[in-house]
Amino acid sequence: MNKSEAKFQNTAAKMNRALLALLERKEFKDISIKDICEQAGVNRSTFYAHYDNTYDLLQETHAGLIIGFFDELDSSLKVDINKLDADELIFASPQYIVPYLRFIKEHKRIFKVYNNSNAFSTGATDQLLIDNIMVPIYAKNGVTDKTVVTYMSKYFLSGVTAITTEWVNRDCVDDILFICEIITICIRPTMKYNKN
Repeated sequence: MNKSEAKFQNTAAKMNRALLALLERKEFKDISIKDICEQAGVNRSTFYAHYDNTYDLLQETHAGLIIGFFDELDSSLKVDINKLDADELIFASPQYIVPYLRFIKEHKRIFKVYNNSNAFSTGATDQLLIDNIMVPIYAKNGVTDKTVVTYMSKYFLSGVTAITTEWVNRDCVDDILFICEIITICIRPTMKYNKN
């Protein structure tokens, strides 16, 4: 990366951080380009050199958070399929769900705006989850056909997204372990709900 590219990326990162800070104080619909520029310490022309509008910034900020989540995952949480037994070869495991729910709760403001906006495709975000967690487990279970993996992954992610969206819309008031249990029961219907 040359100096000019690094400067461009650093400026984009400032605007990402500015949006996150502003979301702590304001609703997304009330955040203007002027607000973002003032918070980031950049001018309007710099904003428009990076984005067409605030939705472009929101999408980039959300994607950056997801990428950061995977980059920062503790190595013990990354899938080593050779060390998993048959019962662990599923996605509905607290090992994978709890860290993701903590991450969502930590960034609930941006998830709420992003999840409730019809302006975005979740394709890139979904692909990160599929590549980092699902594909290795499917492969270990003998499912390698890309079309089958795509359909199965989309089914799984749609359900998890629906649950986490509802949880975020309720301001993440329900306990993470409770939400994890709900997801687990939905994915593994033979599991029984523990009322305790």
